[in-house]
Amino acid sequence: MPIYEYVCENCSKKFEMIRPINEADKAAGCPDCHSTHTHRAVSKCFSKGDGLTVSSGSGGCHSCTGGSCAHCGH
Repeated sequence: MPIYEYVCENCSKKFEMIRPINEADKAAGCPDCHSTHTHRAVSKCFSKGDGLTVSSGSGGCHSCTGGSCAHCGH
């Protein structure tokens, strides 16, 4: 299943969620404030299928090149 990034409109928390493709655009509950006023964000990272994440940004950790990395938070 794909990993999607969301942003909470209530507290501005950015978070990820694993969910089926047909549920990608449904509101997701914020893990911090539990609000369902969230929207799907455009991800800068994507999986190459080999366990590594690639990003369009710069900097970051060993598994990405920056952007919005779940591993290092950059």
